[in-house]
Amino acid sequence: MTNLKVVERSTHFFSDDEDCIALYEHNDSYIYYVRNYVSQTEFIIISHALMDTLPEQARTLTGVYVTMHFGVLKYFQDEVTHHVMTKGLLAHFHYLFNCTVSRFIEQL
Repeated sequence: MTNLKVVERSTHFFSDDEDCIALYEHNDSYIYYVRNYVSQTEFIIISHALMDTLPEQARTLTGVYVTMHFGVLKYFQDEVTHHVMTKGLLAHFHYLFNCTVSRFIEQL
């Protein structure tokens, strides 16, 4: 046990310069957070199945939300919290956001 990792990294990387966490996954519904370190951007991808549950003014054509629109996660607070807690993603979440799930969503 000489190579213990404090944070378990996701296996769904788009490139070496990105980090990704599944904030929610169930059947064909998902919410992914992606951070690109080179371009210093972050965004959320929401499946069309979940977008259909949002109020019309909160929907996008692509399902991609940039930082200023992360507030859309408030609609999925229970799902995100449950998924992060039960899938063992809390350490990775804390690494990315340096706070709890409820505190992160509260700040949006």
